[in-house]
Amino acid sequence: MALTPGTRIGVYEITALLGEGGMGQVYRATDTKLKRQVAIKVLPPTVAADADRLTRFQREAEVLAALNHPHIAAIYGLEEHAGVSAIVMELVEGEDLSQRLARGPIPVPDALVIGRQITEALEAAHDRGIIHRDLKPANIKVRADGTVKVLDFGLAKALDPASGTNEAMAAATVTSPAMTHPGMILGTAAYMSPEQARGSAVDKRADIWGFGCVFFEMLTGARAFPGTHVTEVLASVLAREPDWAKLPAAVSPTVVTYLKRCLQKDAKQRVHDIADVRLALDGAFDNPPAPAGESLQQTAIATRRGWALPVGAAVLAAAAVAAIAWLMRPPPPADVPVYRSTVVVNENLNFRAPSQRFRLSPDGRRLAYLAPDSGGRMMLWVRALDGSAGQPLGGTDDATAPFWSPDSRVIAFFADDKLKRIDAGGGPATVVCDVPVAMRGDASGGRIAMTAGRITPGSWGPADVILLSSPTALTIAQVSATGGTPSAATTLDADRAETQHGSPFFLPDGRHFLYVAYNGLVPLGLYVGSLDGQAPVRLMDTESDAQYASGSLLFVRNATLMARRFDSSTLELTGEAVVLGERVAMNATAMRAGAFSVSASGALVYQGFGGTGTARLVWSDRAGRQTTVMDERLQYRDLHLSPDGTRVAVSLVGARDTTSDIWTISAVRGLRARVTLEGGDDFSAIWSPQGTDVAFASRRKGSLDLYRKSVSGPDREEALLQDPMDKSATSWSSDGKFILYSIDDPRTGPDVWVLPLASDQKPFPFLTTVADERFARFSPDGQWVAFSSSESGRTEVYVAPFPGPGGRQLISSAGGRFPRWRADGKELFYQSPDNRLMAASVTVNSERVEVGAVQPLFEMRAPDGLPRDFYDVASDGQRFMLVVPDETTSTPLTLVTNWPAILNNRR
Repeated sequence: MALTPGTRIGVYEITALLGEGGMGQVYRATDTKLKRQVAIKVLPPTVAADADRLTRFQREAEVLAALNHPHIAAIYGLEEHAGVSAIVMELVEGEDLSQRLARGPIPVPDALVIGRQITEALEAAHDRGIIHRDLKPANIKVRADGTVKVLDFGLAKALDPASGTNEAMAAATVTSPAMTHPGMILGTAAYMSPEQARGSAVDKRADIWGFGCVFFEMLTGARAFPGTHVTEVLASVLAREPDWAKLPAAVSPTVVTYLKRCLQKDAKQRVHDIADVRLALDGAFDNPPAPAGESLQQTAIATRRGWALPVGAAVLAAAAVAAIAWLMRPPPPADVPVYRSTVVVNENLNFRAPSQRFRLSPDGRRLAYLAPDSGGRMMLWVRALDGSAGQPLGGTDDATAPFWSPDSRVIAFFADDKLKRIDAGGGPATVVCDVPVAMRGDASGGRIAMTAGRITPGSWGPADVILLSSPTALTIAQVSATGGTPSAATTLDADRAETQHGSPFFLPDGRHFLYVAYNGLVPLGLYVGSLDGQAPVRLMDTESDAQYASGSLLFVRNATLMARRFDSSTLELTGEAVVLGERVAMNATAMRAGAFSVSASGALVYQGFGGTGTARLVWSDRAGRQTTVMDERLQYRDLHLSPDGTRVAVSLVGARDTTSDIWTISAVRGLRARVTLEGGDDFSAIWSPQGTDVAFASRRKGSLDLYRKSVSGPDREEALLQDPMDKSATSWSSDGKFILYSIDDPRTGPDVWVLPLASDQKPFPFLTTVADERFARFSPDGQWVAFSSSESGRTEVYVAPFPGPGGRQLISSAGGRFPRWRADGKELFYQSPDNRLMAASVTVNSERVEVGAVQPLFEMRAPDGLPRDFYDVASDGQRFMLVVPDETTSTPLTLVTNWPAILNNRR
């Protein structure tokens, strides 16, 4: 039904009809409450009259509303009035890309700028698991200032008349009866991927195809797959190649290569992630590579008649030179643009504790970071952000958790059981104080120093006082920067079940400081402490540490870097949190700290998730020959084969909210089924002996607790063990009576406990020493447990009788971890320090395990961030299920200058 000007839908007053398309009529309207202009899309009657579709649309719209990105037109809500159902969206002024293309091709520099903004929008949506499904020029608007906005994200799926299937969607896109205007069906078909045209299931690669079609047309002024009828267009999509000769000579060979990969008809051969296309448009893969922070956009931005692209627009990545020039000045007024640039400091800057690896100097000019030298030694490096390379600092071997002095001249760090300091320009490192530690073996078989508690970066105040996490008292300690004995600055609160304080950060007065209280690894809250001994002030719940600069607190929530106004004199938070960056890395185990660092000058650096994080599932024989089970690239955390070897339980990290859930996958066909649906991370699933249930760890109530859920028969779930300690299940005994699980005790480190599944279910310890004991697995007869331990100073594989007593026996001889039994108990497999799968022949009786020949099989590597179950063994010991990570490069750092302007613009 048509709406006339003056019609009210809720608080929205219709002012004009903007257009009509396959997804409904679109009107301009005034939000009478907030006094802003909006777009109202009235849903077709076929949707409004269908209760099931309307309910499904409501659910999809709620997901789409979570997309908060500068290049995505926002969804404000749904409205129903007098039989009219409508979606309320951001009104984007300006012409759409189809109108611009009607005038001919877009100059290459401008096309690169527009294309990059489109890729940024797609990347943000794909990261949240949202696929556009109908990307075409008519759904892309360009404002007068050059800002691109992609419209109608996910609405094609939301309006799908079927049960949400991609197959139905593919057909509906072409044949929707609402598409009555000439050229509408044809326009959609011209940008449809081959899998959509065939009615097959689609994923984000369909959007990558759509982008390729749009970008080709931007460069050439002609459609990649032309035709005068739908059948002719679809035939072109399925069988013909674009006329590549039409591409302008000014397009770089790298961009041409990636464009061709976007338009590969076989989705497996297509670019798998739009972020790679964005990097290609930036010139990241050109030879020679562009300097860090520079992009093709630097020279691309130009003012064209009717198509203005402003220099330094906040939506574009800026040159590092401009950013550094800005840093050299006093803090600018709020109307100075925000600049973002990319900084690659080291090819190996991909670590499992990223928050402890880099710190920006207070003046925002230099970055201290940890990286290996040419010989593989982990050292402290310093790089000027306007320089081309970092410089290693001698005498900083095995450094961790660096932080700066207030004058940006000295760097403090932890190494060799001590807190040390070194001049940022080099020179000898001097000791500030002792930091007692317990030696433990690391997960790679080496030897590292770790505290009984956990080290987090310290903070150096203006009065030359350093705050650090005290690993012995598990509180925040203070010490003079010139040296001395640390003394307590905080006290654990037993009533709040606090087990440790960490992540201190001085406020400007040099007396008050931020810190996080933890229970195990779980943050209990963000507090303000005082060197004057005043009672701490609780600020808020938190998932990460927090830092202060420019009148705001910065912290990470749901992998999103946020900033919120904070008065450091009254200790009061005001206003709403504002997004500064997305997909920000977090330490998985090191006190849940965020990978970001902020300076007093208005500069900010953060690191995204390491590489793509994706992998595939394969079978491997004993010679390392692989057969793919799951070629779809997903983020696997762990895997465990079912007793009959037909299924594998895995944890998959969702792109939407970065949490993981348990799935089962057919070990033959690769078909997957979701097991857990609750909020919070679910991972480390192990099978019951019958293969009917899985036990797994879940962070639903703060700490990691153990649950049991059926995967065959009636859907049932029960909590097995809930207490304040983080824990994860590792093995289920063959008689079904016991579960082995690991805990990470803040005082003794990783230990192994046993959960009896009898009615009382009272856990008892199995391995609890100051060494690290991990990865415990029951033998097939349940009489022995294989595990890794660092008691010798190097991680080795041992066995011990269950339930004891009895001494442990050494299985490996040159380092080992991740033990697995063959189903008949005649072999033990483990990973060596040089990443080879080892097979040890063993003879097991009631009193002893005898070790025979030990044979290396093939090389296998754990994906980054996956320190446990990345392989399992078939019952006959002849095949192995592996998580094989995609090849990734170092994750660069993002430099943001003048980030406070983002908050100022929200006033």
